[in-house]
Amino acid sequence: MKSVFTQLKLFAVLAATAVSSISYAALPTGQLEYITPTGTVGPHDQIDVWVRFTLDAGSAPLSFSTDSNTGLLTGFAAADLPTQGTYYDPDLDQNVLAPFAQITGAGLNTVFYCTDTFTVACNGDTTNYNFNFFTTSQPGKPSINFLTSFDLAPGASTDYVFGQFNPAAAGAAPGTYKLYGVGVFLYFNGVDAEGHSLYYGDYFDNPDGPSTLLARTCPGGDSDSCAFMRTVTAVPEPSSYALMALGVAAIGLLKRRRGQQRR
Repeated sequence: MKSVFTQLKLFAVLAATAVSSISYAALPTGQLEYITPTGTVGPHDQIDVWVRFTLDAGSAPLSFSTDSNTGLLTGFAAADLPTQGTYYDPDLDQNVLAPFAQITGAGLNTVFYCTDTFTVACNGDTTNYNFNFFTTSQPGKPSINFLTSFDLAPGASTDYVFGQFNPAAAGAAPGTYKLYGVGVFLYFNGVDAEGHSLYYGDYFDNPDGPSTLLARTCPGGDSDSCAFMRTVTAVPEPSSYALMALGVAAIGLLKRRRGQQRR
């Protein structure tokens, strides 16, 4: 399910709920940066957004999986795990907060902060581009979304495709387009005492509350120094191609004449 918020767009199974009573001891921390942050493209080119996630040298390792024998999540200290999550109650038509009786899994997901100029605030204006999260790995193009087992040591890095900007049918207008904030975060699944499936994942980088955000680009605020930018160049008109062809033909004819004069 794709959810669009005023300040944030997220591809996730459920919307996260911040719970002020949850505390974490030492979840992993890292840095996120764009690979090839600048470049030039044509108006009809698809743009892959590659990012590099690097764990801090002093971070806890990011290593987790679900034990096939016990069905329990392994890889986190008990103090690092959320104590509450949410489930959807159809009778109330809202998410309900409940304590975890058991945490059975964790995963990785990505978040898009709506300050880009490709789509203008998360597809509010798709005159030039539409954005899609890259959720399924392809040969040579790994995805990090929904990975339920992962292993990354402190100081190590992993590269993946965050998402793709697809030009509108008419092509993107010439100009420079920018993307600032994207992030990677943890989410947790489990059940409460009554058997409801619970979810927790808080992707807001909020120092006053719990967060499972591991890293984001431009953590100090939007700036061209940390942005992903692509400059779209105009395609020459057919008449321009004709002039170029005439020019090449004229050069070829001139070379032949010079060759004949030397004989």
